[in-house]
Amino acid sequence: MTYTFSGWLAKQSDRDDVVGELARSVQNDGLFPKHGDKAIFDGYFSADNTVAETRQAFERAWDEFEGLPG
Repeated sequence: MTYTFSGWLAKQSDRDDVVGELARSVQNDGLFPKHGDKAIFDGYFSADNTVAETRQAFERAWDEFEGLPG
């Protein structure tokens, strides 16, 4: 099954780690991209108000997402 990053991330919201925290933080954000490649999400998480910890959580989540069999 092929997932989008946003779809995959939504399924991580019950985790008790930084990826779960990230998932919960974007779940009601209407500006969070629904689809796209890493560059799209890089742009979202590169906003001036994004803290370093959030950016690191995104990188970890993306690495896990990329490790999924497609």
